[in-house]
Amino acid sequence: MFDAEHFFDGYKSNQEYAISCIKAAFDQGARWIVLCDTNGGTLPHEVSNIVSDVVKYIPGVNLGIHAHNDTENAVANSLAAVQAGARQIQGTINGLGERCGNANLMSLIPTFFLKKDFSEKYELNIKRENLKNLTQCSRLLDEILNRKPNKHLPYVGASAFSHKGGMHVSAVQKDPKTYEHINPEEVGNARNIVISDQSGQSNIISSFV
Repeated sequence: MFDAEHFFDGYKSNQEYAISCIKAAFDQGARWIVLCDTNGGTLPHEVSNIVSDVVKYIPGVNLGIHAHNDTENAVANSLAAVQAGARQIQGTINGLGERCGNANLMSLIPTFFLKKDFSEKYELNIKRENLKNLTQCSRLLDEILNRKPNKHLPYVGASAFSHKGGMHVSAVQKDPKTYEHINPEEVGNARNIVISDQSGQSNIISSFV
């Protein structure tokens, strides 16, 4: 595995040299060429364009992506790389990592399983039945690290499927799809009704599915 650190910035600075480096590694036997956005400043459209060019020299089945989250685009960049040809994603549970973190596997894994643009085109080396363990996995790591969970995480956060009393709750009770893009049970999460008391403090009063 050849991790091409700073590849995207290097490509933008000197395209010919960047390509020659990864091609040399591949020609000498590297099974995986991992394109790293080490500074985390590359945007999805740039990732898409660059990976689309790289696959002219390195087969997509041998390409990976390693995205940092300094522009809040690590997940989007990873998805863009896959659509452009990459077939390996490096990331971390809850997106933990230096500076602003890495691509969040807790968002990427369910996206590949539950969004048709990916689920109908790609196979994962993850068993579908394990998808329901994602929320537990996310919160277990925080517990081990003695770290307060981020309740606003997509898919697995405590607030991901929480709805305040009123129109939102009325709509969700009639048809959950009005305010939920997936069934929370699919990732081991739960749907919650939240109300605010006169002090403005929010409390979960019930969970329903």
